[in-house]
Amino acid sequence: MNGNNEINSFLVDLLSLQQDGKQAISAPTNWIQEPLLEVKTEVDEIVEELLEAMLVGSEGNKTARWHFFIGSPGNGKSAAMGKLCRQLMFLKECRVCDENNVTIDDLPSTVIPYAINVYENNNKYSSAQIVQDASVVRNPFSSDIDPATELVETLNYAWDKGISLIICTNRGVLEKAHRDNHTKKETNSKPWFKILSAIVLANTSLKSTIEKPFDFNGKKTVFSRVLVGFSHLDNRSLLMDRDTFNKLLSIATSPDHWELCNSCSAADMCPFKANCSWLLNEEARAGFLKILTRAEVMSGQVIVFREALAIISLILAGCPRDYGERHPCEWVQETRANNDIYSLAVRRIYMCLFASYSPHGLEYEDILRRKQLNALRWLFEVMDEENTQARGAIECVIKPNPPSTDVGVKRILGAQGILANLDPCMEGLPSEFYQRWDSDYEAVIDSAGDLFTEIELTCLLVWKELEECLELASEYSGSEAHWALRRWSSNFLLHFGALFEGLSAWSEELDDFAGLLELIRTAPENRSSEQKRSIRKLNILIENLLNTVAGNQEESSVQLSEAVTLSGLWVRNKLKPKTIANEESGSVSLAVEFEGGERAKFAAPMYLWLTRRAGGKLDPRCFPQELLTGAIDARVRAASKGKYAFENDEVELVIRLDNDELFRLIRVEGGEVDVSHE
Repeated sequence: MNGNNEINSFLVDLLSLQQDGKQAISAPTNWIQEPLLEVKTEVDEIVEELLEAMLVGSEGNKTARWHFFIGSPGNGKSAAMGKLCRQLMFLKECRVCDENNVTIDDLPSTVIPYAINVYENNNKYSSAQIVQDASVVRNPFSSDIDPATELVETLNYAWDKGISLIICTNRGVLEKAHRDNHTKKETNSKPWFKILSAIVLANTSLKSTIEKPFDFNGKKTVFSRVLVGFSHLDNRSLLMDRDTFNKLLSIATSPDHWELCNSCSAADMCPFKANCSWLLNEEARAGFLKILTRAEVMSGQVIVFREALAIISLILAGCPRDYGERHPCEWVQETRANNDIYSLAVRRIYMCLFASYSPHGLEYEDILRRKQLNALRWLFEVMDEENTQARGAIECVIKPNPPSTDVGVKRILGAQGILANLDPCMEGLPSEFYQRWDSDYEAVIDSAGDLFTEIELTCLLVWKELEECLELASEYSGSEAHWALRRWSSNFLLHFGALFEGLSAWSEELDDFAGLLELIRTAPENRSSEQKRSIRKLNILIENLLNTVAGNQEESSVQLSEAVTLSGLWVRNKLKPKTIANEESGSVSLAVEFEGGERAKFAAPMYLWLTRRAGGKLDPRCFPQELLTGAIDARVRAASKGKYAFENDEVELVIRLDNDELFRLIRVEGGEVDVSHE
């Protein structure tokens, strides 16, 4: 509530974007209105193309369109269908209904139909069908629920009717439908099954089209033939190679949405307005996006639209679990009036990212947090009653009623989430960083600049008064109380500084790996000489590591079993690893490929360990073997495919017996075999 007794309704709209909000899952009843935060992407271009191509239209189009949007939950499939249906209704004046002929604007808000039919020009027959989520079923109470079977029935129905078909699904449903039916003659002989097979066997590019149209063979079909396309949405990062996340932030922080807050009596202590100001700062926003990019790279999985919107909602509107029936503005006003400073502070952007799971910013572990609370209770008791602000702030902290630590997006923000693993405090930071952010409170103010708000200044004042109280106290364990206080203040100040400076654990290595992802996707002919050398150096590092695991760092070798190692000129020439782009859908990682097409995933954690070892900071025996298992297995498969046993080039087998006896079998040029015993 501001001085004019008004509230900013935009914050309530933002709350609906959180993972339990009404806008989190795009249901047909939400499609009538434009989304709150909408950014045009490649998917919108596909939707616009389908809008024109999937209908008969005034010119009597004879070619239907089938299109499959493939990907995991939350990546924008349903939102794309919402836009398509909205434009079908308002631009093409079609009637868009569920299978019971109820228009989507008349459906109850809780109803999400399996299929939606599209009728043109008041026709009694539909021109198209849209399935917004083929991973569900028409009747969830059926005794034999199977989304794959439902999908097969839908494909068969659309083929018989000769209509356009738009399907949103995950790859698993498609693969199961194909796997369950590829040996059934009554199904695999159907023309539409060839479409399913082609999609399952195709690579995971953003957009592909099966070039040759298929002719419908029914007697009374709406269209005479169909052109088929598909899009794998999981491949799209909102952060790398695109500025989608940045555009979402631009919309959410637009001054038009926040103008009302300027006259609010609590504006100086509002964490959401402060977070908006942080994201409006060009340098600070760049650091925020860079840390999220590292999180994406570290996890090997893109941040999907639903997660991105939930993160933005949390930062700019807080957590609805804190509010009950209150508006976020009312919560800020009441919290400020109650002098509950640290409840406001934990909703600052740096705490949302790195420490949202810490109650009032205290330790996450119960035992350590209890020690901190005991120390704060003691300080509260001995503190001079004239320190009203400090006493009021501490009293709010020692009461067991902190803001919710369950803020959603646990994969990224949770206590075991990605950003917790990238917490800059997990690694040793430069001493200069601690001097700027954790040595002297006055130095912190000098370092922070305009992004340091009244919230942080008030927190500093409380911490300073507590330290002064501690210096005067002769009772209690001074060292333990000092530890409790400094750990508490450091949780805020170090995380402020880390986000301010764009720091995280593994910063340099993850930024390098993100650069490699972009480089590997660049066509070889477009790479510079320096870029080619970088890739070659990486391949050599991987090869040396694999050789070390096989027991021979100086010569290329493959551990075929516990007792047998393969090495020699043939291994060196034929089994060199090659770093390539990973075609796995939804992956933010690379792949290692060997001759014969055998490949394994090459994710960021392996790169982190690899670079540490290459820098001489890691004993080879410390390297986590599970990170290499995929590459080792792929190399062994490549060796088997290469038929090394029949090669006449230099091939060496080393066989170690249980008593450590060694037999060396070396095939030299011409096929002769030399055997030696050690």
